[in-house]
Amino acid sequence: MPHYVMLMRAHSNGMEQLKADPAFLETAIASMERWEAKILGSYTLLGEWDYCVFVDAPDNFKAYRASLAQELSTTAHTEIMPAIDIPVFERLLGQSLHTSGPQKWQIQPWAKAARLLMRPYAYSRWRWKYFKPFNIVGAERLKGLKGPCIVIGNHASHLDQYALLGALPTRINSNIYFGAAADRWFLKDRKELTLQPWYQSMVMGLYPIQRGGGSRTLDYPKWLLDQGCNLMLFPEGTRARGNHLSKFKYGVSILALEKNVPVVPIYLEGLREMRPPGTKTIQPGPVTAHILDPIQFDPETSVPEATRMLFDAMNTVHERVQATKAANTTGSSTPRDAPTPTIG
Repeated sequence: MPHYVMLMRAHSNGMEQLKADPAFLETAIASMERWEAKILGSYTLLGEWDYCVFVDAPDNFKAYRASLAQELSTTAHTEIMPAIDIPVFERLLGQSLHTSGPQKWQIQPWAKAARLLMRPYAYSRWRWKYFKPFNIVGAERLKGLKGPCIVIGNHASHLDQYALLGALPTRINSNIYFGAAADRWFLKDRKELTLQPWYQSMVMGLYPIQRGGGSRTLDYPKWLLDQGCNLMLFPEGTRARGNHLSKFKYGVSILALEKNVPVVPIYLEGLREMRPPGTKTIQPGPVTAHILDPIQFDPETSVPEATRMLFDAMNTVHERVQATKAANTTGSSTPRDAPTPTIG
């Protein structure tokens, strides 16, 4: 997720409050974690600004300014600036900022055949190496599923898409596509073979998403659904930081309602522990994919209501999994209604 630098200047009343309760600022800053922000470091400054906080947060952190103003009542002025680390900045300076795609040829039979041949290298080998074991619960719920669908999952790790693909039968995952940031995965003139836009389109099954593109970002996914293709999306939009699901965005509901296609929720368990956000190493461990009942919305359903239905379906499993973990941590036995995993 993006990094931000937040500078704060305290007003006179705020300084008096801090003198009376020095821990107040620390408590207020920590409250930002409720908005999926992770505090990387905080400092008191000697100069024009009084405090400096380094934050790892989703989306555009300036959107949180109003909420932060209520929490950080000791500050008279807050300045929030996006930041980028120097190695990444140097790499960006040396490459083209022009992007490529989407490539409509990626749905052609020859492209699908090449993707299936390359899938063990691009995807499966990582699952074989790190998912120890890989459990699939509820695979029978997909037996009657026909036509295009939208597969969604909770976003906890860079490994999520590997688990989702492995949980799906071939008839679905052989014709599935998912979006990726254009300015990261579809830049032109990159040297690495695996980072070429054509490689992402053909081998990885990705299509570019322009950040801040608004409703236009749904044009290509709509076209894919019209062609009978399946989609894989993460309605949280970015990886969750806390022990709860992030608020779902409306994109999945808009697509499902407009194109009248079912949504298949799959809750992924265990991936966050294997590679937590902010780390680069992967620790092998158990992974479970909980496949839920496909959801077909009534045409009269509103987008907010549909989004709530998707969130509730996923959150029900999330809370059950969290409760099971807590019970196991305290030495309690697994609840009787917990699903019995089958090896996939």
